[in-house]
Amino acid sequence: MTSINYSGIYSIPVTPFNEDKSIDFKSLRNSIEYFIDKKTDGILLPVNVSEASKLSDTEKNQILEEAIKVTEGKIPIIAGVTSSSTEHVLERSKFAEQLGISSIMAMPPMGYASEKDFYKFYEELSNGIKCDIWIQNNKLPAGPTVPNNILIKIINEIDNVSFLKEESVNSSQVHTIIKNNCKENLKSIMGGAGGRFIIDEYRRGSNGIMPSGHMLEAHRVLWDSLILSKENEVNTDAIEIWNKMLEALNFEFMYSVSAYKYFFWKRGIIRTNISREPFKKLDDFDMIEADRILDRLEHNFF
Repeated sequence: MTSINYSGIYSIPVTPFNEDKSIDFKSLRNSIEYFIDKKTDGILLPVNVSEASKLSDTEKNQILEEAIKVTEGKIPIIAGVTSSSTEHVLERSKFAEQLGISSIMAMPPMGYASEKDFYKFYEELSNGIKCDIWIQNNKLPAGPTVPNNILIKIINEIDNVSFLKEESVNSSQVHTIIKNNCKENLKSIMGGAGGRFIIDEYRRGSNGIMPSGHMLEAHRVLWDSLILSKENEVNTDAIEIWNKMLEALNFEFMYSVSAYKYFFWKRGIIRTNISREPFKKLDDFDMIEADRILDRLEHNFF
């Protein structure tokens, strides 16, 4: 287990593709270099934002290896290793660990539903690797939701499982429940959804945000303002910054990877906005709205 203080903005890159839908590694490097230049606190990949379910193991390995080369140890990397079986997740985790990556993040495999399933899954991960383990607690269709009582038991009892990305239906309330019941056994909890609920989550003790990195400058300003908040009182400047980001966050909620890639592409960070099937295609009106939102983001943050 490492002694990294996981907090702040952990940005997620999309996986850029060439016209033949092979990975565009030059654009991936550009994305990670952009993250470092704009002062991300860490990166997370490959996960849902990265179209991880459409990538082969070889491609995932290459992405992690590229991230190691580009970051040169300047920022922490969390490796997304979610898969359809405990055995495969453990294999992916061991690969990330032997690269020198400090932590992994995994959702329980789809179909796991009982306390025994969830507990045994994270117990076997902890027994098989030494690096930090993040629970990704999501909601269908992305992944199963681990009930609060089981989350508490896992975090309090299983070595190395001290970190939570919380993005279930009641994520804000879960922040409070887990913080209150896990105390020092919980080393970090961060929200998802691009920070759509971060004001409430921060009030409840959130340690950071794990968003797609296409508007990192905005997330950077938001987090730097949030940490100036006084106890039990969120900085009003942070709330105003968050309000200026909300329409972009709502657009992301509608179109997911298609929105992330469009913004990365329009900003010149990646060369194409091609995705692998299936994906939600933006129509002409969506692109008009996306351009309007991007103009407003540029005016306020870029």
